[in-house]
Amino acid sequence: MLVNEKYAFVDEFGAFGYNFNNGGCSTHFIISAIIVDEVDLPYVANATEDIRKKYFQTGEMKSSKIGRNHHRRLAILKELKKLPIYIFSFVCDKQKVYENSGLRYKESFYKFLNDMVYQELRIAYKNLIITADKLGGNDYLQSFANYVQSKERPISLFDKSAFRFEDSKHQVIIQAADLISGALAYNYDLRKKEEADGYNYLSFLDSKILRVKIFPETKDSFDVNEAKLDPTYNYQIASICFRKAKHFIETHSNTEDDVVRQQIAILNYLLFRFMNRSTRTYIPTKELINQLVYLGYEKLSTQTFRSKIIANLRDNEVVISSSSKGYKIPSTEQEVSDFINHGKNIILPMLLRLKKCNDIIKMGTNGNINLFDKAEYSSLSKMFTEE
Repeated sequence: MLVNEKYAFVDEFGAFGYNFNNGGCSTHFIISAIIVDEVDLPYVANATEDIRKKYFQTGEMKSSKIGRNHHRRLAILKELKKLPIYIFSFVCDKQKVYENSGLRYKESFYKFLNDMVYQELRIAYKNLIITADKLGGNDYLQSFANYVQSKERPISLFDKSAFRFEDSKHQVIIQAADLISGALAYNYDLRKKEEADGYNYLSFLDSKILRVKIFPETKDSFDVNEAKLDPTYNYQIASICFRKAKHFIETHSNTEDDVVRQQIAILNYLLFRFMNRSTRTYIPTKELINQLVYLGYEKLSTQTFRSKIIANLRDNEVVISSSSKGYKIPSTEQEVSDFINHGKNIILPMLLRLKKCNDIIKMGTNGNINLFDKAEYSSLSKMFTEE
């Protein structure tokens, strides 16, 4: 079977610096990767070049050239959304980086960002070629290049990875990544948010976003917003379920086990939906399976997905609610009840069938054979013993 490689075109918004009294200092640092399948690459490159010519004529497609012309920016993004591309973004809130942390130094700050972005991309994709702007005046991308090249080895024998630089003047998809980072800045960076004029680019790009990784992660503002939107939102349930999911990801972040990597990928997607879209929406099983296919894994059957991915996560104390509509990280008491009721509807009929089987054998042998008397079935016997 031919391996469909993925290409990640990377660019960023913001810069290192913590002098927030300086009007030119960004409050957030945003790194965006546009993900393209190898088979779609020629089409995406040509179509993006057509968009560039249409809106920028002979110049580069740069977010800074659009500025606060949101009507123009939205028109460009509408055309980019039609292309077979997807987006991963890493958003660092520099205001929440503690002063006594090593991240207040440029070298350690860049190294940390590099590690986070690289690990997210490499653990998600089996075959990935990372492409960024050519070495030059951008000290972050130069740092990113050096870091990735020092790490450039496959996670397993079946993985391939590569990193290369291209001049953004000649690689228009990198220019599109700059445009995406600049657009998302209007959702996150405090100074840009003041200039957003009501435009919500995060919402507009939602269907194309695979994940937005926030650092440092916090549920405080999330909890407040959800409580306002949904009176049934339960902070305690949402909090413990969130922490259990994060614990699994952090504990297994360095795994080379292919199945565990798929579990992490699904959990990341469930958490993204939990934190960035309505927490009340169940995600269909088909959508989750297709997410793995997009990341480069072979398509799993529904049964295999449930047993290898969902069941194993639950065995590791990750709480995942399920219903006929799909799966989600629960945030309400009703959603936990949904899971229990769903399981009850499966388990109780099976238990009753076991009881009927034993009753028939017991009656047919005049009571000489009672399967539930065996030690290995003692737990089943207790379930059917009337008090």
